[in-house]
Amino acid sequence: MARQRGHEAGTRHGMARTLLRFLPHTILVWLFASAAATSVLTARALPLPRGADDYNSPGFIVRYSWTKFAFLAVEPLRDDLSRSEEDTLVERFFELNRRIAADERIAVDPASERPEADAAADRARAERGERARIENRVERILEGRLTDAIKRAGLTRDIGRGVVWPAVAIEFEEPPSVLVRSPRDEIRKESESLLKGDLPIERVQRIERDAERDGRTSALVIRIGAIAMYPAIIPPSGDYHATVDTIAHEWLHHYLFFTPLGRRYYQDAPLTTLNETLADLGGRELACLIDPCAGAADAPRDPAGDAFDFVAEMRGLRRQVETLLADGKIDDAERLMEDTRREIVAHGYYIRRLNQAYFAFHGSYATSAGSIDPIGPKLQALRDRSGSIEHFIETAREFRSEADLDATLDAAR
Repeated sequence: MARQRGHEAGTRHGMARTLLRFLPHTILVWLFASAAATSVLTARALPLPRGADDYNSPGFIVRYSWTKFAFLAVEPLRDDLSRSEEDTLVERFFELNRRIAADERIAVDPASERPEADAAADRARAERGERARIENRVERILEGRLTDAIKRAGLTRDIGRGVVWPAVAIEFEEPPSVLVRSPRDEIRKESESLLKGDLPIERVQRIERDAERDGRTSALVIRIGAIAMYPAIIPPSGDYHATVDTIAHEWLHHYLFFTPLGRRYYQDAPLTTLNETLADLGGRELACLIDPCAGAADAPRDPAGDAFDFVAEMRGLRRQVETLLADGKIDDAERLMEDTRREIVAHGYYIRRLNQAYFAFHGSYATSAGSIDPIGPKLQALRDRSGSIEHFIETAREFRSEADLDATLDAAR
């Protein structure tokens, strides 16, 4: 009897070992199937590209969501890296960014001699290849660091235990551009559509001219810094500090999608501004939990050596333009914007085109130089009174209008 029980126990043990051996394969198949289904459903919910210049959002999701899951599925098979090994890998990634930028500038500089330009182009190709080989590991490292920061900030979900939801997911890729349209007689974002990010300048200018052909529209094609698809598209060419800040900003958009504020992103301009400004303020704080220097960018140097306040100049211009447009002086407003743009460029701040669409786009970010929206100072006031980043975001995420923000501030007085 004892021998039989021992035989049965051994059989069960053998079966368990067999099941464990096939468990990774089962998980991998399940992840592939889940990712494929999620990709198809998400892609169908997004608009398909209608023209040759449109960015293919569904295509991006189909390409990258399942590969992201696949990479995570086989992660247990890779050796864990120590913190110092992670730091070395991350530092190498961003060092490659700097080298690629420098070599590509030499390669396309008309002043470069042919042998020098060819050598720089060869180096850039090799550096891009090395960067591609370590890209997935660096993405995973940065996702993990932000995940830890989110947990420390208390922004977890109560699903059995505190978990970060949605999971932090990024993909290093050049983001798309966006075509922004505004009426000429007021600063208001009328529409925006995603375009390929690598369009030549001649094509960009033609798109803008076509959009303005009716004489009533101001248009601008803008290269955006990142976009909160899933995974979030993050440009691979930034430095470490700016990249950490961008990743945190885009994750907050993912987080807000499951809240009243995030679901109303497109309802009206104030709600768009509330979303973007909350992601700016909250994302910067989360990023600083990873890297105290995140979000701190050096201002462009002024070639003239003068004290030039870019933010004050842009906000003053915005007010002047709005006054002129309110008086029906559209041509005067456009001349003022172009004259000021040239002056700003002379002070080291490159702006390719400055028009109503420019201000309409940047006005959604109340912390930006192109905005005079009071939502920025009001949200900052809420943050100052909130104590913790957790309390600040959990309060703001419930807003359904700018009036909710005002009521919350009034109640705190």
